[in-house]
Amino acid sequence: MSKMLVLLAGQSNMSGRGYLTENDVTDIPGLTALRWDGVWIPAADPFNFDRLNMLGLNNSSDPFEEKTLDINGVRRCGVGPGRTFGRLLLERFPDCEIGLVPVSVGGTSVSAWMPGGKDRYSDRHPYDDAVKLARKAQECGDFAVILWHQGESDAKLRTADYKEKLKTVINNLRTELGIPEVPVVLGEIGYFLNSEFDISGYNQLIREAASELDNAGCVSAEGLTDRGDALHFDTQSQYELGKRYFAEYCRLAKI
Repeated sequence: MSKMLVLLAGQSNMSGRGYLTENDVTDIPGLTALRWDGVWIPAADPFNFDRLNMLGLNNSSDPFEEKTLDINGVRRCGVGPGRTFGRLLLERFPDCEIGLVPVSVGGTSVSAWMPGGKDRYSDRHPYDDAVKLARKAQECGDFAVILWHQGESDAKLRTADYKEKLKTVINNLRTELGIPEVPVVLGEIGYFLNSEFDISGYNQLIREAASELDNAGCVSAEGLTDRGDALHFDTQSQYELGKRYFAEYCRLAKI
């Protein structure tokens, strides 16, 4: 059966840093995720190949198939908005299989998402790796939407021309994957970030980018809370963020 594909791109809050509950590690029939090595697995969190040490996975021999709430006493995280979005999409289209394609990389600036761009913390190339995995996913289905959550790094760095760079990244992804009309939903960064971050300024840029892109929308982060580090959304807020992404996708897709 052909899958409805969802591209999950951006940095750590898309990857998910919410702490796991029993619900998050339970498989949902019909909801899968494409692992970094091209294998489809159940979309039980965590399913994004991100910074393993920050997910509490560095001591696990098989971190994406060992579904426990802690490993060697380290509390595991990995809850992002993607699984909630996927579950709601599956409920709307129960006769379809939903395939989540997680390509987000924690700590990445928008510059790392340009073709050839490199993650400053590793040997990964976020944009190039994302295109490669997305093309692999397209062998099994068609993209229904791109979900993007990124901007914390740039709000701290005060990156010049952020809005234009963000629009370029989205347009590049659409062009390379041959999906120019696919809806795109951008997410605001958390309002709980500390004074090092230009929260209002960059959320305004994200909203403007959404309004200037074709068939794109933006979801608010108003009222969402952090997990205690003033940086990452907590688990309940990630559930709510996933619902907001889904509502905006339904508006754009007219479903």
